[in-house]
Amino acid sequence: MKKKFLSNRIIAGSKTIFILSVVCLVFMSGACSKSGELTLSKNGKTNYSIVLPDSPKAVESTAAKELKAHLDEITGADFTIVNESNANNSKPQFIVGNSRRTKALLPQVDADKLSYDGIVIETVGKNIILLGHPIRGTLYAVNTFLEDAAGVRWWTSTESFIPKNSKLTVPKLHVNYAPRLIYRESHYKDAYHDERFASRMKCNGDYASIGNLASISPEYGGHHKFQYFAHSFYHILPPKTYFDEHPEWYSLIDGKRTFKNAQLCLSNESMRKQFIANALDTLRKNPGADILSVSQNDCPGPCQCDACQAIVREEGNEAGPVIRFVNHVAEAVEKEFPDVWVETLAYWYALKAPRKVKPRKNVLIRLCPIGSSFSQTMSEGEQNKPFREDLEAWSKISNRLFIWDYVTNFQSSLLPHPNIHTLADNIRYFVKNNTVGLFEQGDVYCDAGDFVRMRNWIISRLMWNPELDENQLIDEFLAGYYGEKAAPYLRKYWDLLTDECKKSGVYLRCYMLTTAGWLSIPAYAEAAGLIKQAQEVTVDETLRNWLRREEIPMKLVILLENERFRAYEKEHGSLPLTLPEPEKALREFMALLREYNVTIYKEGNPNNLQELEKILRSKLFPEQSDKK
Repeated sequence: MKKKFLSNRIIAGSKTIFILSVVCLVFMSGACSKSGELTLSKNGKTNYSIVLPDSPKAVESTAAKELKAHLDEITGADFTIVNESNANNSKPQFIVGNSRRTKALLPQVDADKLSYDGIVIETVGKNIILLGHPIRGTLYAVNTFLEDAAGVRWWTSTESFIPKNSKLTVPKLHVNYAPRLIYRESHYKDAYHDERFASRMKCNGDYASIGNLASISPEYGGHHKFQYFAHSFYHILPPKTYFDEHPEWYSLIDGKRTFKNAQLCLSNESMRKQFIANALDTLRKNPGADILSVSQNDCPGPCQCDACQAIVREEGNEAGPVIRFVNHVAEAVEKEFPDVWVETLAYWYALKAPRKVKPRKNVLIRLCPIGSSFSQTMSEGEQNKPFREDLEAWSKISNRLFIWDYVTNFQSSLLPHPNIHTLADNIRYFVKNNTVGLFEQGDVYCDAGDFVRMRNWIISRLMWNPELDENQLIDEFLAGYYGEKAAPYLRKYWDLLTDECKKSGVYLRCYMLTTAGWLSIPAYAEAAGLIKQAQEVTVDETLRNWLRREEIPMKLVILLENERFRAYEKEHGSLPLTLPEPEKALREFMALLREYNVTIYKEGNPNNLQELEKILRSKLFPEQSDKK
C-alpha cells in the first residue's frame, strides 16, 4: 500500500482527529506555551538543522534520522543533520541528545539523572531540545514530538499517517515526563514485526522471551532481557546435575525427597549457596540480561520439611519461604550486578503475600491474574475481588510489582473478546498499586484476530501514559486506520459487544470456547450488520480488505455456534439473519483465513487450522460426526 495515498486520504477526511496534535496541548506532565509558535518550515524550506553530539550514541543517531525522515516527508524541506562542532548556532536548531549544546542551553537538566525512559522536550528561544534517559529516552522524546506536535501516527508496523504541510508550525513545548511503567510489552505479532514500530510504540519488553520472533537493537534503544522468563528453579539448579548427590536440595513430599512435580527445599543453606553461585555464573555468561527470574516451577510441590514448614507457619503461607530465599539471591546479585532485577512469581501455592518478610528493593514480584474475569475491571469488579485482595496485599509490602496480564482469548483468539472497556482502567489500577512492569499477553501468533492491531496500539499508548482517554484512543484509531466513514459503525459494533458483555454478567476468562454466555442472537445479527455497513460505506479497496479481515470473528461465531442459531430459530420461529449454506460458508471461511495469513487459531501447536476445520465441520454437520 502506498503510504502517500493513505496519508492524503486521511488528512483530507479526518482533520478533527489530528487538530489536537497541532495546537497547544497539555500532555503528560508538561504544558506548552499558550502564546507564540515556532515555524519549522515555510514553502517547503527550513532554516532548522538537526544537531547531534560530536560522538553520538547509536540511539541518538537513530533519533536524529527518524526526526529528519518524518520532518522531510511532512514539509518537503531538507532538515540536515550535523554534529555540534559543525553547527551554525546563529540559526534555529533541533538539538537531539546529550551534547555540549544541550547542556549550555539547558543546564538545569542532567540527562544521566533522568528517570528511567524519561524524556525532555524543551523550547529555548527558537531551539527545540529533544533529550532523554541515556538508554532510549532521546528516541522516545523524538517520537513523542512527532506524535504530539507534528501529528504523526504509526498505526501498525506497515501503516502510518504522515501529515503534509509545507508550512509547519508547532507550539513552544515544555515537557518533562517519565513513565511509571519501566517495563512495557504488548504481546502481539505486529509489535514484534519491526523494531522501529516497537520503539515508536515505546515498548521495551523482552520480545525474544516468548515466540522468539524479534528483538530491539541498540540502535533503537534495546530492550529489557530476562534471564529465564519464568519457572526457573530447575534451570538454575537442574535435578539431572544435582539430585543424585544432593536429594536434600529438593522438595520433601509425603516423607520422600523428589524432583518430580516438586520444587526446591528453600530452607537448605547449602542448596542456596550453590543456587546463588549458579545464578551469578549465568549472569556473567549473559551480560545483556537485566532481569533474572528466580521463580518456582510451573507445578505444585512445595517442600514439606520441618524447616520449610516452620517458615510457612511464621509467615502465614508458602510465599514466606519463597521470598526469604529470593531475598538471599537478590542480595548476592546486587553486589555484583547492581542494575539487575531479580523477579519471582506470586503464583499458585505462593500467591498470597507473606505476613512478615518484605521483598528487597531489587526484587520484582510478578502476579498473574489468569483466573480473573476480563469483562470487569480489576479495581472494582466483584468477580475480581480475590485477585484484587492479593495484589493490594503485595502492594503494601513491595513497591516493585510486575503484572503478567492476559488480554486475549487463548482458547480461540479469533472469537470476539469484548474486554477493551477494561484495559485502561486495569492499567491505571496496576500502576496505582506499585506496578513497574507490565507484560500484556495478547495474540502473538496471527496476523488477524479480534481487532489485534487496534488492541496493540491502544495498549501500547496506555502503558506509556495510563492517563490517556481510552475512548478517544478507540475513536482515533477507528477513524484514522479504517476511515471516517466506517468508524461510526465500528464504534457502534464495539459498544454493542461491550454492552452485551456487561449486561450478561459473564465471567469472561482468557479461555473461552464460545460466545454463548454473553452474545445473544439478536445482538449478533446487529453486530454482524454493523461490520457489513462499515464495508458498504467504504470505497477504498485497501480499507475494504481490512474490514473483511475484521469480519473473521463474526464469521467464526456463526459456524462454531451453528447449533445455537438453529435452536433459536426453532424456538422463535425465525432468525434475525439468514444462515449461510454450511459447506459454502466453511470453504469461504477457511479461504479467508488463508488469505489473511491466519495459521493458528488458539494457543498451542502451530498451524492448527486443520483442527479448527474439523471442529467446525462437526458443528455444522453433526449427523456426519454421529455416523463416524
